[in-house]
Amino acid sequence: MLDWLHDLPTWLGALVIAAAFVVPTMVGSYFLQPSIARLFRGERDINTILGFLLNAFALYFGVLLALLSIAVFENHNRAEDAVVREAVSIIKLYRDLNGYPEPVRTQLSNTLNEYVDEAIGPGWVLQQRGEPNPKETAIMFKFHRTVADFKPTDTGSSIHHAEMLRALNDFIEARRLRISAGGESIPKIMWFIVLVGAVMNVFVIWMFDLRPFTHAIVGGTLSLFIGLVIYMVAVLDAPFKGTYGLKPEAIIAIHGRAGMDHQQ
Repeated sequence: MLDWLHDLPTWLGALVIAAAFVVPTMVGSYFLQPSIARLFRGERDINTILGFLLNAFALYFGVLLALLSIAVFENHNRAEDAVVREAVSIIKLYRDLNGYPEPVRTQLSNTLNEYVDEAIGPGWVLQQRGEPNPKETAIMFKFHRTVADFKPTDTGSSIHHAEMLRALNDFIEARRLRISAGGESIPKIMWFIVLVGAVMNVFVIWMFDLRPFTHAIVGGTLSLFIGLVIYMVAVLDAPFKGTYGLKPEAIIAIHGRAGMDHQQ
């Protein structure tokens, strides 16, 4: 919902979101709050009653923000684990293909190199958008077909071939998890509830019978904190996008090491 935040520097994105919450609160504290508070004047101990209301509302709203924060952290960690898992499965493929005779070994090595180059290059751009890369799929289909066409000639090669097929299945599963992680995000209805809750929180504060300056300080401080939390949730919601988005370093590092091992 807030994907445009990923295109901004961290300081600018945080400033924009904070200003979007703080400025209306400050302006309303001077121009809207007196009219709202006037509706409740004459009520006995209105500030005490509103204090109970604000405490109850802040509790539920705080729990909602906490759950959202936990959810985005878990999504981010799952995506990171998927990238590492795919990297580990790639190095297993590199090691297993050494047991094949020529020219199958060279064909498999070249195809796997082609896949990794595609995955960490153009494929990662599509990953950041949450889209699968058809070229990666075509390359891995080629790799799978080469492995499937190989006919073992003895017991040793049959065992090794079975290990390669198992490693290939693990790789396909890891790749699927990595791609699906790129499309995970908080549902729009939850964003709607969070934003409405933030507005209601400020509105409840405006009901208190306090000086405008006091309202501006209390409301502005609370709005600043809420804005920063929402900014954090927004930038971590898409695990592969923006400054804090995951990068393919794990695949790049293991690919380079596996390539050297293969050449030795």
